[in-house]
Amino acid sequence: MSIAESVGANRIIIGGDFTYPAGDITLPPEREEAYRVRILEKALEAMRTPVDAPTVFSVRKGEGDSKGGI
Repeated sequence: MSIAESVGANRIIIGGDFTYPAGDITLPPEREEAYRVRILEKALEAMRTPVDAPTVFSVRKGEGDSKGGI
């Protein structure tokens, strides 16, 4: 169980690591900026999406969104 789940968050954005949640310092500056923009866009999408239960939204490639539960 993630920290977000344990505190009862309804919308969970999976982005960077715990120590750097809104970016990735290992990326070159241009790619990190694009990654930060994707995180922000995903957060806005999450806010527009009606949810009934904790729902995971991911910006990581290969990880789909979990709508309607985790």
